[in-house]
Amino acid sequence: MTARRPRPGGGPVDGTAHRARTHRTLTLAEALLTTGLVREATAVLRPAVACRLPEALLLAARCALRAGDHDTARALASDAEALFREHDRPSWAPAALAVALRAGAPGRPTAVAEACDRHGHHDDAADLRLTHAPDQAAARRHRGTDRSRAIGWLARARLSTTRRDAVAACRAGLALHDPDTHGDLVDIALDHALTSRDARSAWRWSECRRTPAPTPQAARAGAELRLARARADHVRVALLEREIRRLSRTTTVRRAAPLTDVVDALRDRALLVFLSHRGRLVAVSVAAGRVRLHDFGEAAATARHVRALSLATAPQAVAELDRLLRPAGDRPLVVVPSPELARVPWAGLPSARGRAVSIAPSATCWFRADQRPLAVADRLWVAGPDLRHARYEVDVLRRRHGGRYRSTVDETLHCMLDADVLHVAAHGVHEDEMFSHLHLDDGPLHGHDFAALPRVPAVVVLSACASGLAGVLLRRGARVVVESVRAVPDDRRVVDLMVDLHANLDRPAQALADAQAKHGDLGFVCVGAG
Repeated sequence: MTARRPRPGGGPVDGTAHRARTHRTLTLAEALLTTGLVREATAVLRPAVACRLPEALLLAARCALRAGDHDTARALASDAEALFREHDRPSWAPAALAVALRAGAPGRPTAVAEACDRHGHHDDAADLRLTHAPDQAAARRHRGTDRSRAIGWLARARLSTTRRDAVAACRAGLALHDPDTHGDLVDIALDHALTSRDARSAWRWSECRRTPAPTPQAARAGAELRLARARADHVRVALLEREIRRLSRTTTVRRAAPLTDVVDALRDRALLVFLSHRGRLVAVSVAAGRVRLHDFGEAAATARHVRALSLATAPQAVAELDRLLRPAGDRPLVVVPSPELARVPWAGLPSARGRAVSIAPSATCWFRADQRPLAVADRLWVAGPDLRHARYEVDVLRRRHGGRYRSTVDETLHCMLDADVLHVAAHGVHEDEMFSHLHLDDGPLHGHDFAALPRVPAVVVLSACASGLAGVLLRRGARVVVESVRAVPDDRRVVDLMVDLHANLDRPAQALADAQAKHGDLGFVCVGAG
């Protein structure tokens, strides 16, 4: 008979069911931590930590260590070690000791790493050696798990004295697709490219930094989430939201487009790829077939200019940001912004006024979008509630261009499958990409709803406050997404701007530039290949 233990409230609970729930909790927390969702993993673990489960204490210690809270990590790891020994599970004690040592506790790292290896905790051993004995970690780069081998290649890259050896180690480590070492390996390769003033290598490694596409499983979980919301199944909703966040970080690696192909596709346009590296803002420019490097100083200073940007009251910020465009000359522009530049309204900069500017998450993303056909015949108009001008805006546009009008989530998703153009006038809310959304009549239209579609229209115009949905739409097949990086006013100026934009939608980037030059900069940008 299955053992039963009393609930805190008095009723019995099935021991097997309890163990199964505990296992699911620990598995989910470990998956969240592996994909970098530290806060979410910590929240999932709280009930198990409160019950003093040693595995939960160990995982919570790893979360605290990842978050930089070394005091908490040491305390949790020490408690976990004591409980493992108390429960007669000494084979787990070295793993807890390894976390404590990495958090600054005194001890013998080499001996603990060897004990970890003896008991199968190879990743803990590799992490400990990377911190305390990198030469030993490098020597073990050909054995163990994929993660421990990636850590070994990272140690090898750090210890290499030549660019050739360091870059070879970075390539070998990246081939193992370990998310924890990915950023460090790319940074080391970028160090060597920038030190050597090798603009082409800097471009290639910068593409490795860009976020690849979420797995298809995230889209399937999004479909389940909509059903759970409809059923008001709040427990299932919470679990699926966590799963979508995890899956959106578990990315599939897509090969970068060759630089020669990007150069050919640019034709008369210039490309500016910005990246912040070791506190510096660096750009790679591609113009007239030439690839060059540019150093624009401290990235933090640029971030301050973006925060201060107000065309009426911050002329210095405008001037400083405008100088970033000088390497492109007066050509039409493709800009890949660094995180500091993500919310720049480029049309408001003097040298970009009236100029076609396309923004892209990466040069590869722009190149793939540029290969897609631009169709604008069949148009779908969507208006959300609680905005005075939204329905008027889409009515005006529909009278001029024909097409269908929809206002609910399911209708919109269904009609998107065969539309060329989608125009949404609605409230936008910017959260995580999968949970950023637009308010429609019957509820939110989320990023994960778009991710579940087999295709989306070639052109998407989001007449909404900053929604953060362009990335997922581009990955589902859109060529161009017009969205705003600022709050969009609910007034007639937006309607007039949209009328002029749609009148020349076969040239989206130039049409947007002309419309904002005429009606004023409202923060709209053309994302993709306009």
